[in-house]
Amino acid sequence: MTSRILANPPAPGTAEWAKIVTASKAPALLGVSRFTSQYAAWHQLAGLIDVDMMDPDRAAWGHIAEASLADWWLHKNPGWQLNVARRGTREIAYTNDDLPFPNLATIDRRALNRKKGMSSPDRFHIVECKTAMTLDDWGRPGEENAVPADYFTQVLYQMGVSGIHQASIVVLGPFSEPEIHEIEWREDLFAALVDQLAEIYVSTKTGEAPDLDDSLSTYETVRGLHPDIDPEAEVQLDHAQAVAWLDAIVGADEAVRAAQLAKTELADLMGNAKYARVGTTKIADRRSRSGKTPYVQFNKKADLAV
Repeated sequence: MTSRILANPPAPGTAEWAKIVTASKAPALLGVSRFTSQYAAWHQLAGLIDVDMMDPDRAAWGHIAEASLADWWLHKNPGWQLNVARRGTREIAYTNDDLPFPNLATIDRRALNRKKGMSSPDRFHIVECKTAMTLDDWGRPGEENAVPADYFTQVLYQMGVSGIHQASIVVLGPFSEPEIHEIEWREDLFAALVDQLAEIYVSTKTGEAPDLDDSLSTYETVRGLHPDIDPEAEVQLDHAQAVAWLDAIVGADEAVRAAQLAKTELADLMGNAKYARVGTTKIADRRSRSGKTPYVQFNKKADLAV
C-alpha cells in the first residue's frame, strides 16, 4: 500500500478534517467506541452535525502526558529512539492513497531502530499514548483481548494506513506505573475494517444513516439535529410505544437505586476485605484513591453462568 506523510494535515475540528476517516473516528464509525456512537460519528462524517471537540484542558493534559509516556516506552525499549519535533509537534500524520476513502492516521510517536536495515519492515514502531481514569476495561499486558476494542481498532488503523506494522499502546491508569500493550498486526482484520469503512463512507453520501441506539452520544446527536422548537407542532404517539417509553424511564430510576443498594449491601458484608468472590470468580473488590475511604468496584465481566 502507498503510505505517505502529510506535512500539513488538516487540523481537528476544521471542515476538511470532518470529511476524513481518521484513526480516532474509525472505532466510532465501526460501532466499537465507548465514547461516541456510530450514529453520532456517521452524522459528523456526513457533515450534518458539528464535531464535538475535546475540552481544551483535557486535550492539553493528553499532549503533556504523551511526552512522559513515550519516554517510559523508550526507557523500557533500549536501542530505539523517538522522532524529533517538526513544525512544533512530534506527532506524525499519514495517509494511504490506496484506500477507497479519504483517510488520516496521526500517531503520537514513531520510534526508530537504526540497527535494523533501511529496508527492514521492523525499522519503525508506533507508540500510542493513553491516559485512563480507570483500567476496568483493560486486561493486563500480554493477556488476550487486554486492550479495549476501540483503542485496538484505532491502532490497527494507524498500522494499516502508515504501513508500520509494529505498535505499542502505553496507558497510564490512576494508581500505578504505565503499562505497555503490544498490538499485533492483523492484515485480515485491517482489510475487513477497510471494507466496512468504505461502505460507511459511501452511505454518508447516499443518506443511509445507522439505526438509533441507546447511547447518550446518539441522544445528543438527535438533539443537535433538531435545535429549534415549533410551538405550534405536536406529534401523536402510539399508545403501546408510549407505555414502553414511560416504563423504561421509570425503570431506569429504579435500576439506579437498586445498583446503589447493591453497593451498600456488599460494602457492609465485605467489611475490611479486599475481594468478594463466588468460588474463584471475583465479583467485586474494594479500592482506595489517594488514601481516601475505600469504595466497592463490581467486576462487570464476572460470569456466573452454570
